[in-house]
Amino acid sequence: MTKRILFLITFFVAAIAFAQEDAKSPEAGQAYNAGNSFAKSRKYEQAIEKYLEAIKHDNNFPGAYFNLAYCYEKTSQPIKAEASYKSAINIDGKFEKAYVALGNLQLDMDKVSDARNTFNAVIGFDAKSAKANYGLGKVYYKQKDYDNAIKYLNASIENDNDYEHAYNYLGLSYNGIKQYSKAAEAFGNAFNNTNNRTLKGNYLYRQGEAYVNAKDYDNAEKALLDALDYSKKSSIIAACNFYLGDVYKHKGQTQKAIQHFQKAANNRSWKQPAEYEIDILKNPDKYSY
Repeated sequence: MTKRILFLITFFVAAIAFAQEDAKSPEAGQAYNAGNSFAKSRKYEQAIEKYLEAIKHDNNFPGAYFNLAYCYEKTSQPIKAEASYKSAINIDGKFEKAYVALGNLQLDMDKVSDARNTFNAVIGFDAKSAKANYGLGKVYYKQKDYDNAIKYLNASIENDNDYEHAYNYLGLSYNGIKQYSKAAEAFGNAFNNTNNRTLKGNYLYRQGEAYVNAKDYDNAEKALLDALDYSKKSSIIAACNFYLGDVYKHKGQTQKAIQHFQKAANNRSWKQPAEYEIDILKNPDKYSY
């Protein structure tokens, strides 16, 4: 079960209580709860109909607008989703989940300035919001303003020490300013804070690459070998093998380096650089000047 589906189930369990507390009429509450049932079954079109019905009975129902927006997202209707999130916020000016969801959607839509304004609005009433600070970190990372990205991502982690995605973007941001040892530490924290095996492999690969860039080849070797144990995606496996080839090249273990470069060369994306490295190792005189 993916994290996105787990989030959906968790969210809608909480949302049912929201309906009972905030619906202004029984008809609105009943339609809203019916929408939740459809949404939990991933029947988003039917859920949309029910949320619209709830709003027809009560157009000051922020939870209905929020869930409606979420279902619009799931059915690839981002413009309608954006409008619905804004409606929820207009009704409840401190509806943090709506702001955060809106900001993330705006980032996905490449509305970077709008996303920054949305996340800043949360900071205006909750400076310690881990999700809003994380969102701002992503905004600044996307703009390659790595210093500000690091500032907000660290603020996010300060308020939620288990926030794996914030650690991941922190690692990427440290890579951006070539502080590779700090990047490796951040990716290690991301690894420690997820139970998702695929993500564990991704974080270990990124950690290994960061260690290679830091010229810490012993730690790079361990991280990349561990990443291979977790990873199933061919591109990640090839990347791990390429960087393991680089590790063993710098350790003077030429045959092991060639073996890993050969494995990397089986992947189309890594074929050319891996074959180039193999040629250097097999024909060093060709590249001596």
